[in-house]
Order: sequence, then C-alpha cells, then structure tokens
Amino acid sequence: MSARSCRACGSPRVGLRGKKRGEFLRREFEFYRCDDCGFMAVEPFSGYEIYNDAYYRGHGPDPYVDYETEYNDWRRSDRGLEFEDLFRIAGERLKDQGAKRPKDRQPEAHPLVPSSPGPLVPFRWLDFGCGAGAFLKYLRERGSIAGRSLELTGHDVGSYADLLRERDGFRILDLDALAREPDGAYDIISMIEVIEHLPEPRAPLELVARLLKPGGLLLLTTGNLESPIARRQGIHYRYCAPEIHVSLFNPRCLAQLYRHVGLEPYQVRYRGAVKFKVVKSLRHHRALRAVAHLALALPGALGAVDALYGVSAMPCAIKPR
Repeated sequence: MSARSCRACGSPRVGLRGKKRGEFLRREFEFYRCDDCGFMAVEPFSGYEIYNDAYYRGHGPDPYVDYETEYNDWRRSDRGLEFEDLFRIAGERLKDQGAKRPKDRQPEAHPLVPSSPGPLVPFRWLDFGCGAGAFLKYLRERGSIAGRSLELTGHDVGSYADLLRERDGFRILDLDALAREPDGAYDIISMIEVIEHLPEPRAPLELVARLLKPGGLLLLTTGNLESPIARRQGIHYRYCAPEIHVSLFNPRCLAQLYRHVGLEPYQVRYRGAVKFKVVKSLRHHRALRAVAHLALALPGALGAVDALYGVSAMPCAIKPR
C-alpha cells in the first residue's frame, strides 16, 4: 500500500504534512498524515539494509541504541528499567486472568491411589523484534511469572539473531518460521519499539493477533505523535527520524488498528518505561543521567514526564476470549 492511502486504516484521505531532511541519510523525506485516524507514514522507505552492525553499535541514524552492550551485559544499560515495567504489567495481567478463570473440575481420586497435581504448563512468551536479546536474557533470568515457568521465543534476523540462536541457545525464528507457528501459540507477545520501523504495520499485527491465545496480552511500545511535545514540535520531533521511524502512531489510530486485527486496546500505566525514555536520551552524559534518576524520584516528576511524552496513553492489547 502506498503512502497515498493510510497504511493503518486504509483511508484515501491522506495528505502531505511536510518534508524533512534526514540527519544520517542526507536526503529529503516526506511525511504523509491520514485525516481520519492521524497515522503518519514516511516516504521513501530507506530499506532494511540500514540496520547493519554499525547501526546496532549506535553509529547510525539512532545514536541511542547500544546493542553490543545489551548483548554482552544488559545490566550495564538502562534497559532494565523498561524490562521490569513490562514484566510487572504482564505479571499483573496473568494473575488477574488466573483469578478470573474458573477452576477445572478434577476427576475423583481413586481411594487406593494418592492424587497429586500435574505440573503447571509454562507461559509461552514471544519477543517480536528481539534485537540483541537483552529482554530475552532478562526473562530467562527471571525464570517464571505468575507462578509458572517461562518458555521463550524470539523473532528477528541478522547477526545478533544468529548469536542468540547458536551461542545462547534461544529459540529464534525468522518471519517464515514464525508464520508457520500454530494459532494461539503464545500467552504474551512483546513488540518493544518495533512497529515504527515497519513500513506496512497491519500485516505483522495480523500475525501477532493470530499467534496470541484468547486472553493473551500484547505488550507494544512506540512513540505517541499526539503527546504535547510531539504536537508542539511536529515532524521536527526527535522521534520523527525518517531514516528508521517510518510508521508513526497516536493512541486513537493504534487502538483502531488493534480492533481491525481482532484485538482489544488495553491501557496500562508505565513507570520504569517512562524513566527509561528520559535516561536513554542521556546515554552519552553520565552526570546528567545520574541527575535525571534523582529528579525522576521526586513526587510528581514521573507523572509529568509521562504526560509530556504520552507514554501511558499508548495502549497495549489483549485478545478477546
């Protein structure tokens, strides 16, 4: 689908919002906005070749990524703030679902045979766009969630995907293998800052919706183009990096896209992810990062930053039972 029809809702009411020169690829990019849902698409698409090893070392269009550190020791990055948050949200959802689920009727025990409960089935978690695998390593170390063990799968391609598969023993699937997975295969799917990199976002969300179990949770994070800071700065907002962020969302169009693929929006309240959004931008300024950590601990500071960037306004999703 071209940028002249909306890649999120399909509306033909799409117009040119503006043009912006890339900071890494010194060429002009066009931003097209849908009048119906507010989704914004970037053209031309730079191609997936831009995600090379230099990019993952922070020497590409996004100077804040640091996959090498994340792969070698994720604790040396600030990603743990975000990981703890996502793990907390997933755990709360799973515990809530477990409390609401009716108890399975147990067969009558034979009077001469002592009964014992069978092992609990693991929760299956897919990290879609797992990158250097920092979140997978975090989840492996946690080991369990809501009283059950975790069975982990990642999806990505490239050199880090190969390392995670061959050196670290993770189950890493490419897109073709993922498409062959059965319906309802996963209890939880995470897409952490992934969807904005995909020029056609509906297809991967349709796949995710099919792979989720009924009642399953999609943890999706992406920038909010209707946050106060984004509205003020327009396409010059730092998140509008046209070489890599080619699908730009707001809460309304993301919720509409969820419903289109058979999911329901699910609002969450972030804490650590909000902190990470701030300290990530200070990756190269150790002293300022320390000050930011202290400032974010002040009463009301976290809520103010959340409101400014609209982090918690962006819904996750659940699959109806």
